Amino acid sequence: MADPNSEHDAPTDGEEDLSRSDFSVRRRKMTTRKSVLFADRAASSIITVGGIGTILSVLGVAVFLAYVVMPLFLPSQVDEFSKLPALEREKLRGVGLDEYRVLGWELGAEGDLTIFRLDNGEVLERNQLFEGAELTASSFQIRGDQAAFGFADGSVRLANVSFVTEILDAEDLPAETLAAFEDEDAVVNYREGVLEKTPSAQYRLQELQIELGAAVRLAEGQIRDLSHTMTPGGPVIAAIVQGRRFSEVQLIEADAAEGADEAAEAAAATADDGEVEGEPAAVEKAPEPEPAVLTAGEQAALDAQVGLVVLSIAEDQNFLTGETVVEVEGPIELELPSGARDVPQTLAISGAGVELYTVWRDGFVTRYDIRNLSSASTVETGFLIDPEGSAEINFFEPIIGATSFIWGDTEGRIAGGFPVRLADSEEPLPELIQAERREGVLDAFVRTKILADADSPATSLAASERTRLAAAGFEDGSVRFFNVTNSTQIGVGQVPGGAPIRQLRIAPKEDGVLAVTPDGPYVADFDPRYPEAGFAAFFAPVWYEGYAEERHIWQSSSASDDFEMKLGLMPLIFGTLKATFYSMLFGAPLALLAALFTSEYLSGRPKAIIKPSIELMASLPSVVLGFLAALVIAPYIEDVVPATLTAFVTVPACFLLGAYLWQLLPAKTTILYKEWRIALIGLLVPIGVVIAALLGPLVERLLFLGDIKAWLAWGPDSGLDERFADPTGGWMLLMIPVSALLVALAVGRFVNPRMRDRGTEWDRRQYATADLIKFLSCLVVMVIVAYALSALLAALGLDPRGGYVDTYVQRNALIVGFAMGFAIIPIIYTISEDALSTVPSHLRSASLGAGATRWQTATRIIIPTAMSGLFSALMIGLGRAVGETMIVLMAAGNTPVMEMNIFEGFRTLSANIAVELPEAVKGSTHYRTLFLAALVLFILTFVVNTVAEVIRQRFRKRAYQL
Repeated sequence: MADPNSEHDAPTDGEEDLSRSDFSVRRRKMTTRKSVLFADRAASSIITVGGIGTILSVLGVAVFLAYVVMPLFLPSQVDEFSKLPALEREKLRGVGLDEYRVLGWELGAEGDLTIFRLDNGEVLERNQLFEGAELTASSFQIRGDQAAFGFADGSVRLANVSFVTEILDAEDLPAETLAAFEDEDAVVNYREGVLEKTPSAQYRLQELQIELGAAVRLAEGQIRDLSHTMTPGGPVIAAIVQGRRFSEVQLIEADAAEGADEAAEAAAATADDGEVEGEPAAVEKAPEPEPAVLTAGEQAALDAQVGLVVLSIAEDQNFLTGETVVEVEGPIELELPSGARDVPQTLAISGAGVELYTVWRDGFVTRYDIRNLSSASTVETGFLIDPEGSAEINFFEPIIGATSFIWGDTEGRIAGGFPVRLADSEEPLPELIQAERREGVLDAFVRTKILADADSPATSLAASERTRLAAAGFEDGSVRFFNVTNSTQIGVGQVPGGAPIRQLRIAPKEDGVLAVTPDGPYVADFDPRYPEAGFAAFFAPVWYEGYAEERHIWQSSSASDDFEMKLGLMPLIFGTLKATFYSMLFGAPLALLAALFTSEYLSGRPKAIIKPSIELMASLPSVVLGFLAALVIAPYIEDVVPATLTAFVTVPACFLLGAYLWQLLPAKTTILYKEWRIALIGLLVPIGVVIAALLGPLVERLLFLGDIKAWLAWGPDSGLDERFADPTGGWMLLMIPVSALLVALAVGRFVNPRMRDRGTEWDRRQYATADLIKFLSCLVVMVIVAYALSALLAALGLDPRGGYVDTYVQRNALIVGFAMGFAIIPIIYTISEDALSTVPSHLRSASLGAGATRWQTATRIIIPTAMSGLFSALMIGLGRAVGETMIVLMAAGNTPVMEMNIFEGFRTLSANIAVELPEAVKGSTHYRTLFLAALVLFILTFVVNTVAEVIRQRFRKRAYQL
């Protein structure tokens, strides 16, 4: 290194010392201005904060959704049972409690009624409900206040047992009563009930009200068992009677206000038509026939006879005259099964009053059809449990709706079932053991639920008044709670001391339970939380009432109060994927091919017009697309379905035909009009549409016998003409793409190489003519191959109906595919075109320079290099389709079915949320399940995007290696 002080470094006489301070050139300071540094740091901070904020926002949405959804999966809570003192009895006819859980009642075996407080067990009132009558049977409704009582004299009386709520102000109460409310939570005895202070500074009085109605006498013997149900036409009553049965019902009127069972002096026997008119208190007793003289043996045999009778009662009051018309149909005596069986263990009538069940202790059950009493008969017999086993039935009870029934036995098993149409099931059903059915019966009683298999005998059952919740009591004092729909146990409680549970009652609001043992009643707080929810309820098939098999169903509401909520999310997930599949099937190929053509084949001027025009499509609101699809496109296509399907062949064929015809033009002409080539070829597209419209009716006649909708709807049980059974036309529809692919592969493998070899001797026009002939020949061969494949599949007995093609519905996946495909095309096109255009030009130039064609360059060089961008475009388009709401809401029909049929609708997660969330009760199971649907949609898109990003990074890495 030179010494700076050496002579060689010093300036000579003729040189200028550039380091001197008088050098006229100004030096540039190599420092960045503070404003630039500040702006750079600010921008960096804003971007960082924005990025972190975006991540936190997305995570916040996920956390919020999870927070709302989490309670659905929390277990139910059963508090400890507490005993109510001074109430002990061995046998009860029934128990009840009010919705505010302040009052309870017990009905003893002898008809003595006890009203007591539920907080401390204090008895408020005891009275004999039926003076001078021996109560032998009783029946209570799950929902409603109606009850029926049977007596030893063969009579049956209807009654109304209900809690009455009255709101009182402070001025309505005496001072000493108000003084008792120093404690805000105090419960005060008042009149014949209890009084509570409400949050609004009023006072709520709860009292038990019993109204006894008219009675009917069925026999001279006693009523051994009783069941009844309330129908729109009036009560239907079934009874097991022991002793002589009357051929005509005796209508007995009593003083309901006094609550006694004393018959009025006036009574009337029904006429032949079972009709009694007049004021109830003024009916005169009809003369009875003289009884026949019987020997002692005959009398004993008659008294020992057991029979099953059914009758219905209807009351109608003339609003002008005030006259009451009582119509009694029956009683009809039904035949009990022959054999040495005892009196049936229990009776049960379905909620609609159409079926009657009699169950014996050994599990034998008889099902009767009683919808028309004049022709009532046995339809099915069998066993609920194994007749060879040692178990015995302890109860057979309906749940809300009284279509499904639950039974428990002495070995601790609890099961449930309901009638199922035999024709609806393709698999063997778990029917009654040793079942026998009357010829022509179309349904069977099927065991569909296994609720428990405990170590202790099941002794009692209580069904909720609101939902499909049930509680079962056991001999060891345990109480188990079940959701019957999902067959899941949601909670367990234990009575102290382990006394057997004899009676159970769930509070009307499902917030408590009353259990009665021989030691007395016990009460406990109960929080079922969300019994209808659970992983199995949302994502597994469930055997719903009335269905022949386990199914995925979404049906969150109904007009009936006893509706069984169906919260299966799989139909919504399936609908989301179906909408995405068909929209991507329609939109993605068009968008990618358009991007490829724009990038590789268009010059600057047309590209500057076409690309913004396609991108402008994204500005069209999805609600407009949905509106047009639902109200314009769907009705139009419904009228021209065959022409629409034909257009899928004729339009591409005409466009390709235009390309082959272009090759026939002179070279000078093609060069002169090069920029108009696509526009001129595109003129054949409308011609393809016209050809499809003309060929549509012909195709419908040839392939679908003149009615494609009838062909699609045909089935063995459809009742349509058998000529629609031929599946060839449907296979032809599906085999066209398959045959086109086969022909294209064959031509590429065998025909094109030979044409290239022979084409060296041809001029341009000859080669173009041969190419056109080849194309037309391929179209003919394609149709022939498609028909051959269709005929072969039809000969094998295969039918395409029931899969991708089936019954036609106006708003379907085909319509959604058009509309949503139109919505995702701009997004996929723009990103794909940008990715293709950013491929380095030297790669394109090298390929073209090596002799490759534009198509070879595009498929082998450009597309692999831009694959990461193309994949990103597809994933963004997929996300757009998954989250679309308005198009599927308006054009998909909103039917939550799991069918891949392109001619049928569906319901997506997003559309379901939009439709049902505004009407869902906040905090309810339905409300939280909709948030679960949102969470599932979030997870679905998150997983898809994550996988897409991983794949994109892999493609990007490979592209950099090119």
